Amino acid sequence: MLEFSAISLASLITFSAKMLVFLLGLAALIFVHELGHFLVAWKLGVVVEKFSLGFGPKIFAMKSGETEYLLSAIPLGGYVKMKGEDLEESSLHEPGSFAAAPVQHRLAIAFAGPLFNILFAIAIYIVVYMNGVQTLATVVGSVKENSPAEAAGLQTRDKILEIDGNPVPFWEDLQDIVHRSPGKVLKFKIQRESSLILNTGITPISEEISDLFGDRKKAGLIGISPLVRNIIYVKEGSAADRAGLKLNDQLLSVDGVSILGWSDLRTSAVEKPGQELTFEILRNRTKMTLKLTPDSKEVQDPKGDKVQIGVIGIGMSGELVLEQYGLARAIKRSLEETVRLTYLIGVAVKKMIFGSIPADTIGGPILIFQIYGEQAEQGFNELIRLTALLSINLGLLNLLPIPVLDGGHIFFFLIEIIKGKPVSERNRERAQQVGIFMLISLMVFAFYNDIMRIIS
Repeated sequence: MLEFSAISLASLITFSAKMLVFLLGLAALIFVHELGHFLVAWKLGVVVEKFSLGFGPKIFAMKSGETEYLLSAIPLGGYVKMKGEDLEESSLHEPGSFAAAPVQHRLAIAFAGPLFNILFAIAIYIVVYMNGVQTLATVVGSVKENSPAEAAGLQTRDKILEIDGNPVPFWEDLQDIVHRSPGKVLKFKIQRESSLILNTGITPISEEISDLFGDRKKAGLIGISPLVRNIIYVKEGSAADRAGLKLNDQLLSVDGVSILGWSDLRTSAVEKPGQELTFEILRNRTKMTLKLTPDSKEVQDPKGDKVQIGVIGIGMSGELVLEQYGLARAIKRSLEETVRLTYLIGVAVKKMIFGSIPADTIGGPILIFQIYGEQAEQGFNELIRLTALLSINLGLLNLLPIPVLDGGHIFFFLIEIIKGKPVSERNRERAQQVGIFMLISLMVFAFYNDIMRIIS
């Protein structure tokens, strides 16, 4: 018998709020995608018979003009049904028929959905950067021994103000300049905690580093990392939550080892699963000590071997500054961020197809729901930034040349342009069957991964 008393009201409210946020975010992505198809079809004179948010049994329906607008029961997709979309011979001469439209028009309609997802992401980022987003400041944490930074006298808590006379308020800008300048003398302007201003030259050395996907590349380095120890997220039910860590605590040390960044926390705690550790924190200007035992989790190391790591359940950040722009600069910054994320997603998909990224990293609706809930706890800006990322992801995945996806239709239309005639109905049907099988297999696999993450 199910014990409802075991489910607290607070947990139920939290779950309901996360579910609402997830469904609203998903609905926005689907609506924007289908709106792209709808508007371009309407502009090009193709009749849209149905515009559905969701699929399966209809919950609500209304008709306006020649279009029926639907809200359907399964909120994991949507569709736009156009007149004559099946490309049958009988529909080739009907007014407003998709089949009767020039192939360039059909291609534009298919491409519009993914395009609108990309444009939606750009619009979100414009709002984000005009509103302002908290970004990591250029405050130095650890200084590597025998590094150019140590030779130049850099110290923990130094703040880098300028490089070669140009302001560098954000750590990402600092890192980009240094990475691009191996062997070049850079003039640093530095502010000490005492407010003393120093000027010094530092020459980055060329070293191999790992990128986001573990690939090795050469880059300039000076041997510093950001000061990161402010707790900005505590996962509910985690080891940190059970130990009493709270938002805005500052993590000073673990078992007497100073914490200046993630690398210090990794060696002091993440590599010690199941061991009781003493965390020294600063809370409201008062030092405190807490006992914390990291949960144990099995993961694969870079060599593919299974290892146990400690899971704490916190998010940390350093000193943050507001990155905020006017409209013109916000548009430029949003385009830069969209291009960067488009590239990263493209590389990730490529590596996943060729097996460089493990297949068990693929996630489905359950994982997206979990991530949406976590981002919602960190504020509205983080939530809509995740929505922008997912919108780019949805747009790019729909461009894959898989039948039943927009990319599959675009592929057929490109063949039609080259050959001068449509792909035969028999070949299209075969391709559609393969595409449906691939998508169902992918969905089942993603759900399986989601469930295994929960179990583990």
